[in-house]
Amino acid sequence: MNMKNKSRIVLICAVVLMALAFVLVLCISLSKGGEDTATADEITVETTVADTTAQEDDGPLRLSFIGDCILGSDSGKSSEGNFTHTAETTDHKYFFKEVYHVLSADDLTFANCEVVLSDRKLEKIAKDYNPAFWFIAPAKNADILKLGSVEVAGVVNNHVGDYGDEGYADTVDALKAQGIVPGENFTPLYFEEKGMKIGVLYCNLWGSYNLQYVEPVLEEMQDKCEYKILFFHGGKEGVHEPDNYKIDACRYLAQSGLVDMIIGSHPHVLQPMEVVNGVPIVYSLGNFCYSASNYPENRTIIFQAELYKENGTIRTETNIVPCYVYTGYSNNWQPDIVEDADVKAEILEMMNRKVEHQTEPPTTTTQETQEPQTEAEVYYPPQEPDPTENDYTPEDTYVVEY
Repeated sequence: MNMKNKSRIVLICAVVLMALAFVLVLCISLSKGGEDTATADEITVETTVADTTAQEDDGPLRLSFIGDCILGSDSGKSSEGNFTHTAETTDHKYFFKEVYHVLSADDLTFANCEVVLSDRKLEKIAKDYNPAFWFIAPAKNADILKLGSVEVAGVVNNHVGDYGDEGYADTVDALKAQGIVPGENFTPLYFEEKGMKIGVLYCNLWGSYNLQYVEPVLEEMQDKCEYKILFFHGGKEGVHEPDNYKIDACRYLAQSGLVDMIIGSHPHVLQPMEVVNGVPIVYSLGNFCYSASNYPENRTIIFQAELYKENGTIRTETNIVPCYVYTGYSNNWQPDIVEDADVKAEILEMMNRKVEHQTEPPTTTTQETQEPQTEAEVYYPPQEPDPTENDYTPEDTYVVEY
């Protein structure tokens, strides 16, 4: 074989090798492109939980909502048996131990964090009413929520500002340090999970006048998510019927088409739910992990929603999981699932009462008027192994489909 033929063969081999290398690079590039390609909207949407990337539809998106969580004490005082002392001397898994199997079985749990979380000596804000409380806890108490499988905690309430702007900022930082997303006033949160984009707005709702601030934010959220949830704080404390302004405001928002679900907090007791224009409205979730009283009203719920995306439309099913705020004679700071059929029926009946405008001032239940339970009312949980996720199925609870 002469040198010319050898050169021609070498040249052909080189060309073939270059072609193969080009094809290999192209294949690798295309395979990576599937991971990184996103629309402009998806890039601008804030992903607030690290593992909430969009996935193929593989079942319902399950959301849980719990009520007021006060994880400290008035002025941070520690005394034998109170919440602060218990948190100092007990594994923090204790507080949500009896409900963990429910909350850990969902995709996202939303709560109301109604306490300042700070390690600094801060000055209390002035309050011109009596009785007045200033709830504060060490920053490490934020892990109570994390260990309870809470992913999002609202900081929109009348106690997170008990120690001014510095206390508020410390609370936000304490939650973030535990990987918990803080829900701040009129600041939309966006999550992508199981092929669905949901937006959540925490806000104050002390009167219908707040709608002038709520509506523009919900309108801005329209193009950034498929499903919008409003979690508000407001209303009269200690009453089981929602304020007239709350009824009007929530029904107005439901009719407007700006929101798909509305959740309320602040009254410290349960208030009923209703469905308006296909929008579930829970006027008050009551207390949950609550340290402000030794004898709070001992009825609460975990409100759950399961979202199904079918042919581009999201369908909602809701579950009510009846709970005790505490078990035993007085508050042990540990909510628990209700197993007693009669107590379950009582809570479900309360939640399904007809929502009506009030013509007379409602009877108020305050911390001062709450009394210890009678022996017949006390629930002592049985000594059984800790429940697991496998022990909980939503089908066992109250289900309504919209």
